[in-house]
Amino acid sequence: MPSDSDPRTDTTVVAAPAPVTAERVLEATHRLGLRYFVDDEGDVGIPWRCVVVHVIFQDTRAVQLRGTWHRIADTEHLSPLRSLVEEWNATRIGPKAFLTVGDGGIVRLHGEITYPLDAGMTDAQIDDFVFTGCRLIVALVREAEEFFPDPLRGNLEP
Repeated sequence: MPSDSDPRTDTTVVAAPAPVTAERVLEATHRLGLRYFVDDEGDVGIPWRCVVVHVIFQDTRAVQLRGTWHRIADTEHLSPLRSLVEEWNATRIGPKAFLTVGDGGIVRLHGEITYPLDAGMTDAQIDDFVFTGCRLIVALVREAEEFFPDPLRGNLEP
């Protein structure tokens, strides 16, 4: 935990964990100098070049950073995308990579990091979680961009 020494009293002041809220996450984005938006449902989004990382609260149990690659694929690309996800999850500790298949055979790549909220977080811990989590999700998407440099589908919108 971060601590500051007060030379007048020679005591150490330790930041105490507090409940994590959307407001505290927004404060972290300000401290980190990140761009962000708040959607219609009140969820925070942090845009990067190829991915938007959303901050999702699972009640009071956990907070997740979840990014979805901007590009989409058809089911004909499912096998190589699955190989990418399996390799990623087998060789890295995070973020968890996974695929979803939607209506019409649209395949999407996601990265997700979850943090339990029972103990709360200090401001420094929230900053680290947001910054490191975003960077890891961006790394996953960059790897996907390297594996699939050309569009997987003619129109990138579903």
